[in-house]
Amino acid sequence: MLEGFKINCFPLNRSIRISIALPRDYNNTSRFYPVIYFLDGQNLYKDEDSYRGHALELEACIEALSKEGKDAIFIGIAAASNPERREQEYGNTQLADFIISSIHPYLASRYRMNSYIYSFACSKACLTAITLNQNELFKGMILISPLLPLETISSLSIENNNLIYIYTGNQEMNKKCLETATALANQFSNAKLVIDDNDEHNEQAWKDKIFDALNYLVL
Repeated sequence: MLEGFKINCFPLNRSIRISIALPRDYNNTSRFYPVIYFLDGQNLYKDEDSYRGHALELEACIEALSKEGKDAIFIGIAAASNPERREQEYGNTQLADFIISSIHPYLASRYRMNSYIYSFACSKACLTAITLNQNELFKGMILISPLLPLETISSLSIENNNLIYIYTGNQEMNKKCLETATALANQFSNAKLVIDDNDEHNEQAWKDKIFDALNYLVL
């Protein structure tokens, strides 16, 4: 069950498109569900919505997880449509701060969420996912092919015993993703690092990795 709307984000001077994928039995139960915030939410479902022409095809993954008895509320936060603005937004803390201070309280008042809140990001959006996890509200994150300045990683810290799943192909972006992922795994001692032979840095290559990552995270 997919819902969507926009919310004004004054710090970023734009509206943010939000998609909400609810469990199939949501309206037939009083259960409270874990939540996963997906950055670059425009890339989750349909190729035509993605800026790069390929989506993660999350709907099929949600169905597979449901068959495993792992239901959650999936929240997509769409990035700025201007690629330059997207990169700038994921390079600072404004979006993470707005999610914590405004988006999550609003959504928590509308939907039945339990205390297991996670973040998911690919590439340069991973810094925002990590920033979210520096708040005690978040209990874990998935970082897919992260690209961060290596010099910033040593200053990152997660005080909570959060679940952390990191994936990278060993040849992505001339091994820059491998360098970043390895440095993050060394920084976060409880991280699970998964490496394979992928050399493509896009949603088409990542979509087959999503089930394993979410299956690890969702309790």
